[in-house]
Amino acid sequence: MRNRMLGRRTRLAAALVALLAGCSPAEPEQNATRSITFQGNAEELILPSPAPAEANAAEAAGPAINLAPDGLSLVLPSGAARQVTFGMPRADATRMIAAALGNPIEEGDQQECGAGALSFANFRDGLGLYFEGGKFAGWDLDGREGGRFATAAGVGIGSTRKQLESAHAITLEDSTLGIEFTSGGLSGLLSTREPSGEITNLWAGMTCIAR
Repeated sequence: MRNRMLGRRTRLAAALVALLAGCSPAEPEQNATRSITFQGNAEELILPSPAPAEANAAEAAGPAINLAPDGLSLVLPSGAARQVTFGMPRADATRMIAAALGNPIEEGDQQECGAGALSFANFRDGLGLYFEGGKFAGWDLDGREGGRFATAAGVGIGSTRKQLESAHAITLEDSTLGIEFTSGGLSGLLSTREPSGEITNLWAGMTCIAR
């Protein structure tokens, strides 16, 4: 009888050890490492796809868009600039801006604009392009992404009147749109006339802003 009890206890102990072993934390996975491998007998080096963090960094390092009175400019990570000027073909302007922002989210025609019928292409982050006769003719920017785009002097949505006047000479008027300012070929709206008033909208060239 005693031998049977000892055997039973031994089996129970062994089962308990196995159970505890199964519940123990798994070995931590080794950190993923990038390696360089050869594809077949080719001499070309094939690299694995970048990790998500690297992909995000690459996207962040894409072209930046600067606002200008005569159009837009793409500023590459190297510092070189590509001008997207008024008068260039619609297809070229759209393609260049799409290189930085992706394809337009909306395209169409607006017949009742102050300057006459215009076509448009709206991109993400509140930037819209306008076209007349198949040519790039104007752009506008709303406040959906404050600080996303700016002029070469650093003026953009969210900039204050004080910052604007330190970079550009401006004139103000109360229009049907609100507190409207002009500065050379740039126009826009301010939230208030105070020095702390912020830019809420910007545009240049031919647009379809309802007045």
